[in-house]
Amino acid sequence: MKKEDIEKATQECGVENLPDVTNYCSTGSTLMDVAIANRYPGGIPIGRTVHVYGGTSTCKSVLCATILGYAQRSGMLAFYADTEHTFDPAFATIYGLDSSKEDVFKLGHPENLEDLFDDWIFDILDLKDKRNRIACVDSLTALPSIAETKKDMKEGTYGNRAKQINLGIRKYLQDMANTNTTLFYVDQTRDDIGSPYPKETVSGGRALEFYSSVRIYLKNDTVIKNSSDKVIGMWVWFRIDKNKVGPPLREGRFRILFDYGLDNICSNLYFLSEEMFGEKEGQKLTAKLNLFDKEMTIKAWIPYIEENNLEKKLEELVWERWQVAYRTEDRKARIW
Repeated sequence: MKKEDIEKATQECGVENLPDVTNYCSTGSTLMDVAIANRYPGGIPIGRTVHVYGGTSTCKSVLCATILGYAQRSGMLAFYADTEHTFDPAFATIYGLDSSKEDVFKLGHPENLEDLFDDWIFDILDLKDKRNRIACVDSLTALPSIAETKKDMKEGTYGNRAKQINLGIRKYLQDMANTNTTLFYVDQTRDDIGSPYPKETVSGGRALEFYSSVRIYLKNDTVIKNSSDKVIGMWVWFRIDKNKVGPPLREGRFRILFDYGLDNICSNLYFLSEEMFGEKEGQKLTAKLNLFDKEMTIKAWIPYIEENNLEKKLEELVWERWQVAYRTEDRKARIW
């Protein structure tokens, strides 16, 4: 794999200099979109690297499918590296990803880190198609290096994977920006056994956080039960740990229903309930909201907003309240 080949591909795309971030792809959650981009509409930046990490069952793969689905509907190219061999097209459809559209979606199964970076990612960068593209790797920590696969399990290969990941990401950073390619990679947390107190760490090495433009931490909040006391979904809490396209350390929650997908409307209504009216009981759908010159419960607002196509107005209202919640108090805007 030669550097000249990549440079030729980027020149054919009509881009020679490193571009500014002007395009974004929605995550499906308005709160996460504005937390990352600090603008509306927002989302993950195109042409940068995004690191998503968290414990088990924190909807990391769900977020991948949701983002790739929005990428498809926005006219972008969507790529999914299923390193764990767990991708289910029917389940991904619930979250908006249509894997049958081969013109805008490609599924890959890299066998090792070298295969991922030197073949799968290189093929994406080498495309003559000028459309923006998002490549999701789920998950990066599941891939071994060639050195690991060839050695006996009794032989130690400590540190080799981290070095390979470091080299692979560093090798293509500028080329991804030049071709408007977003690398969206998933990582799992584990307990840091060397720490004297309970602490989480990621298993992919420090390169993942060093070279990412955005880092998103996901954590289980609470489960959602129906009238039969059966679990039908969950609330996921997120925090933007690192952000080079907006202010860091913004946080929020979004609602996932297992047979519906990411419930953005309900998530936005809960946010407004807390920020506008001080309603902190969170999970109660009986909380009343005064919106659009009407007062109804959250449970009643959901179908009303869907039937009257008020989703965009609701998102704009969320953005207005978000700016109020995160304003810098007692300081005037600085003019340079």
